[in-house]
Amino acid sequence: MVTLLAAGLAVALVALGLTAVTSGAAAVTRSAKITGKSALAIPGRGATVPFTEYEAENASTNGSVLTSSRTAGTLASEGSGRSAVTLNNNGQYVDFTLTAAANAVDLTYSVPDSGNGSDYTTPIAVYVNGSKNRDLTLTNRYSWYYGSYPFTNNPGDGKQHHLYDDVRTMFSSTLPAGTHVKFQRDASSVAITVDTTDFEQVAAAIGQPAGALSVTSYGADPSGAADSGQAFTNAVNAASSQGKVLYIPQGTYTINQHVIVNNVTLQGAGPWYSTLHGNGVGVYGNYAPNPSSNVHLQDFAIIGETTDRNDGAQVNAIGGSLGGGSVVQDIWMQHTKVGLWLDGPFDGLTVRNNRILDMTADGLNLHDGISNTTVTQNFLRNTGDDGLAMWSDQNADHNNTFSFNTVELPILANNIAIYGGHDNSVTDNVVSDTQTQGGGLHVANRFNSVLLAGTTTLARNTTLRAGVLDPNWQFGVGALWFDPLNGAMNSTINVTDTDLLDSSYEGIQWVEGSSVTNVSFTNVTIDGAGTFALQLQTNGSATFTNVTAAHIGYANPIYSCLGNGFTINQGSGNSGWYTATPYCGPWPAPVYTYPGGGTTPPPPTSAPPTSAPPTSPPPTQDPNANLALGHPMTASSFTDVYPSGNANDGNANTYWESQNNAFPQWLQSDLGTSTSVGRIVLKLPPASAWGTRTQTITVTSSTDGSNFGTVVGSAGYTFNPAAGNTATITFTPRTIRYLRLTFTANTGWPAGQTSEFEIYHT
Repeated sequence: MVTLLAAGLAVALVALGLTAVTSGAAAVTRSAKITGKSALAIPGRGATVPFTEYEAENASTNGSVLTSSRTAGTLASEGSGRSAVTLNNNGQYVDFTLTAAANAVDLTYSVPDSGNGSDYTTPIAVYVNGSKNRDLTLTNRYSWYYGSYPFTNNPGDGKQHHLYDDVRTMFSSTLPAGTHVKFQRDASSVAITVDTTDFEQVAAAIGQPAGALSVTSYGADPSGAADSGQAFTNAVNAASSQGKVLYIPQGTYTINQHVIVNNVTLQGAGPWYSTLHGNGVGVYGNYAPNPSSNVHLQDFAIIGETTDRNDGAQVNAIGGSLGGGSVVQDIWMQHTKVGLWLDGPFDGLTVRNNRILDMTADGLNLHDGISNTTVTQNFLRNTGDDGLAMWSDQNADHNNTFSFNTVELPILANNIAIYGGHDNSVTDNVVSDTQTQGGGLHVANRFNSVLLAGTTTLARNTTLRAGVLDPNWQFGVGALWFDPLNGAMNSTINVTDTDLLDSSYEGIQWVEGSSVTNVSFTNVTIDGAGTFALQLQTNGSATFTNVTAAHIGYANPIYSCLGNGFTINQGSGNSGWYTATPYCGPWPAPVYTYPGGGTTPPPPTSAPPTSAPPTSPPPTQDPNANLALGHPMTASSFTDVYPSGNANDGNANTYWESQNNAFPQWLQSDLGTSTSVGRIVLKLPPASAWGTRTQTITVTSSTDGSNFGTVVGSAGYTFNPAAGNTATITFTPRTIRYLRLTFTANTGWPAGQTSEFEIYHT
């Protein structure tokens, strides 16, 4: 589900100040046990995977270890554990020492975008114990998307995301524990970023079951030279009518269509051996009201050629309706739009032990009235939207379970989401590294879903580095969050034995819509939150028992401007998060200190990067970019529904307005780092109702946020609708981090007003 968080903000929200400041924030020490922790290292939770995952930043390297970041659209933020290693020069490497025997590896990497829409490839060399073993071919074909949903393909918009991809290979023999496997840039003209390596001991190929049919007997070509779509269709129909297993021998089969299945088993030689590949490849069941049943898909790979996101295109790895005891297991899904987009109503499906990588949209979505379905022991990484979702669109999803899954790095939206329905469960999962417009675990009445009913269970889940700064709202989204946008949430929601670790912003959030009631939290740990333990932004109530919080970023652990609108019922055993007087004010930026000091995690022990210049120039900031976009905007005051965040949201129809009849007032941008600035553009809404006015403004600046000096003295600036309601202020460029406008008069209204406060280099 695409999370269009800017839409439909409730009245309860509009009075809130959407600004970002650091005053009043407390220094927080993240627990050493969770700093940079892998999502695969949580005992007893998440998927049991067949591989050992190694982080590049923890390996031996002479490359550049990226400083950890939570800023969406950066190589560090999209890295597993929020870091990676860039090889800027030929001769740089990352050297992994195997802790377990392996004969195969999946490499997660990034190479730069071409900037002109074209695809290219580049090699990376693989060395085993010092001897070159092979080259792997890396590509930008399936990475580097731009813009907000629905996505564009315009590198000039500056909103890059989905920067990584995966490539896999098998070795000719088993590499024992202790083997050094080095990935080295030998002959590339571009930088290569290495994130993780998943080393695996792949079993021998599965042979043809006794009595099974083979797709090759019906003309399927394992070399991939010929299109095998019709051959697969013929073979599936034969196996179904004869009640036999259909075997897919080793090979790569080109299929550019859907293969429709019902009452049949498709058995491959293993996901490393049997691959269905093509543009539009997919295995689909019949749709309701006559859904497919008794379908078993197992032990093969589906690897597509989807290079964009078109929500009207049916280019999913597995789709349609698959009920009646159907099973999908041990399938490798990659480079399709969605891994499994399943349309109901239907009943009775198991999805287990699958790998879902590099999707342009959801990993899995149970859409429209799906019931009694279990999704368990799956590993998902780098999905383009929700990792796992239940969407009760028209008909209620019910009695479904997401259990023991690991969901890493959804590039948009949530790791796991429930949109409406009744009696569904999310248990024993691990989710990590949310990127934008979502959180780790989400329960909501949204997207016109059938409203929640019955009991929703969230038990024994762990979130790591989950939650984000939403670019539309300009405040944080929680690691766990509730949203009653389309209707009150008043059914039972039980959250038990849950750990919210190293959350980027608040731990738990309630936002928009009418109210959320009947939520209970038992044995919940919030360890590390960039801002608040709780962020209350819609009415409701919740009960807390044995809920503990530590290492909370803001001195006051609860945010609420609701007064008595939200009731906190306290049981026993709570600590570290309750205050009788919640904070209500400008939004704080997340603040924390890692063990050993500093606001970034300590770098891993590795060889220092070489000092030779890169073979290609590093990216530079667009000299024509509005520097204020995406950075904190604060103000001395605001009135009604016109907070300071409106002044840098890129929308000239929304605006900031200060307290009326109370000059002087100020509006301030924090650019995040000192940079050269020489021009300001101020805008007011272009509507004809905004008559001409002159505002008297002084421009001051600071590099530390405390000591301000005059940039441009007090002067009148006229805003005329006939000329676009725009005023430009230029000055000799100077190094600035904080830029402040002080308003002392306005001939059109007794307050400071601006819809866009834009800042440019020159």
